[in-house]
Amino acid sequence: MEDKKIIIIEQAIKLFAQKGFSTTSVQEIANECSISKGAFYLHFKSKDELLLAIFTHYSKEIEQKTDEIQAMDLDPRTKFIKQLTVTYQEIIKHRDFIIMQIREQAIPFNEDIEAFVRHMRFQSYFFYKRSLLAIYGKKIDHTIWEVTLLMQGMFKAYMDLIILEGVDFDIEKLCESILKRADYLVEGFNRTCDQPVITDELMNTVIPNDFHYNQLDNIVRTLEEVKEKAEGDIEVTITVLLEEIQKTEPRSAVIKGMLSNLEENDLFKGITGQIRTFFQI
Repeated sequence: MEDKKIIIIEQAIKLFAQKGFSTTSVQEIANECSISKGAFYLHFKSKDELLLAIFTHYSKEIEQKTDEIQAMDLDPRTKFIKQLTVTYQEIIKHRDFIIMQIREQAIPFNEDIEAFVRHMRFQSYFFYKRSLLAIYGKKIDHTIWEVTLLMQGMFKAYMDLIILEGVDFDIEKLCESILKRADYLVEGFNRTCDQPVITDELMNTVIPNDFHYNQLDNIVRTLEEVKEKAEGDIEVTITVLLEEIQKTEPRSAVIKGMLSNLEENDLFKGITGQIRTFFQI
C-alpha cells in the first residue's frame, strides 16, 4: 500500500477513535494529514471506502504476524498460543477505535464491508480448524467444527471483557488457558462419545464451496508475483512450489522442502507462513 494511503489510514483511525466515524469529516482527516480535501479523494472515494481500507490494513497486519509465527520452527501448540496472543495484542492496540464503533453502531454495512466481514469470519473458521487439527490430529476428526466454534466463542468472550470492560489479563497466560480449555473439550467428547451438533454437513451449508479455492488462488497469485522478481535457485524453488501446491494431492514433504529453502530469506516469511497455515505443515 502507498505510504500516503497508510498515513491517511493512521490519522483517520485516531480521529475515529476520538470523535467517532459519523462525526469526523473528510476535511478534518485531510487537515491531520496535511493534504487537501481533493488529495484525499485521489486515494479514497469516500469515508466508507476509507473505513474498509482501515479494516483491511489492520487485518493484514495481524495476518502477517500470525503467518510469521506459522513459519517458525515450533510445535503446533506453541504456534497456536503465540498466534492467539498476537491477535489479542493487535486488537488491544486499537481498543479506543473499536469501542467508538460499538458505541456509535455506525459501521456502514455496505456491500464491500459486508463481504469483507464475511470473508474474515470464514478465514477465522479455517484458522482455528487447521490449528486444532495440527494439535490434536485424528482425536478431533469427528468433532473438529464443534470445537472450532466453541474456541472462537471463548476467544470472543474474553475479548469482550478486555475491550468492553477493560479487564487487564496477562495475554500469554490467557491464551495458554484457552488452549487448555480445548484439551478438556476434546477429552470430554472422546470420553463420552457425544455427537457434535456442528458437523461437516452443516458447515458446508454455511461456507461457500469456492472459499477454499479462493484462498489457494491468492497464494498462487502472490507466489507468481514473487517469482517474476526472483532469480537462480529461488526462481526454481518457487516454480516447483507452485506446481506442487496446485496438484490434486499435494505432497507435504515436497512443500516443506521448498518452504525451508525460501525461509532462509526473511523476504519470504509472509508467503511461506501463509502456505504453512493453509496446508497446516
